[in-house]
Amino acid sequence: VAAIKAAVGDRASVRVDVNQAWDESTAAKGMAELQAAGIDLVEQPTPMKEHAALVRLSQKFHLPILADETVADATDMFTLASAGFAGAVALKIAKAGGPLQALKVANVASAAGIGLYGGTLLEGTIGTVAALHAWSTLDTLHWGTEMFGPLLLKDDIVETPLHFHHHGVTLPAGPGLGVTLNEDKLAEYRRKSSLAPHA
Repeated sequence: VAAIKAAVGDRASVRVDVNQAWDESTAAKGMAELQAAGIDLVEQPTPMKEHAALVRLSQKFHLPILADETVADATDMFTLASAGFAGAVALKIAKAGGPLQALKVANVASAAGIGLYGGTLLEGTIGTVAALHAWSTLDTLHWGTEMFGPLLLKDDIVETPLHFHHHGVTLPAGPGLGVTLNEDKLAEYRRKSSLAPHA
């Protein structure tokens, strides 16, 4: 990671997702090295339920921490913020329980001065569009977003795929989410279930 950062310099933001792999002492050592290397953000270095460790680490380093698994809903965000967490939070509509619930997380985080990041669980076009509509209502996504799930798909179930361009995406207009399902594709990919005949 340090070699990558040294190679790209300030031309790219280098961020690390530890995915809860470190205990607090390992995280302290790892974050010190990442901070020295000039890394911009460290995502969820410690296990999701170790709130106090995440708070302590966020206060110890100027390298920002992105809370992900630790924060599912607005109550989790309030608990972490009121304990003194300083950093950022990954907003995810599937994790929060839908766009409105994710925006509640964003509101609590914003009130506490915690940065926002538009995260994804690699949803297809429908989930991605729902998240994009939610994120578009926010004044600032301090750490950007990663709504690239549809780009990983070989095919899609919507009539018109999202238009990704120049590190951005065009937000669909129109009723609802602004996308129309392709009924033929939906039928093609629908899981078929059948009951085995009794012997």
